[in-house]
Amino acid sequence: MNTKEQWINKTMESLDGIGRAGLSPFIREKILQNVHTPLPEQISVKFLRVWKIAAAIILLISLNIFTLIHLQRSSGTIQNPLKSVASEYFLYIDTYNL
Repeated sequence: MNTKEQWINKTMESLDGIGRAGLSPFIREKILQNVHTPLPEQISVKFLRVWKIAAAIILLISLNIFTLIHLQRSSGTIQNPLKSVASEYFLYIDTYNL
């Protein structure tokens, strides 16, 4: 146990007088440039994503409105609007009888 304590003491004594590690002036300038330079690319990417989501929502809403208008025009010939929707939905199935 005594040798272990001696080793610890030697290690602690070897650290006496040691200060912080110095930073190279080149690295310091590079860090300061990155800190002070604004990053406009990140902001434009966020706005671009918002515009894409807004365009998708507008497209879905316009598709729904177009479908409703189309169904209202076609339901004038058929008395039951539910049967109209079902017949258009299952139009590809020949064996289905409504």
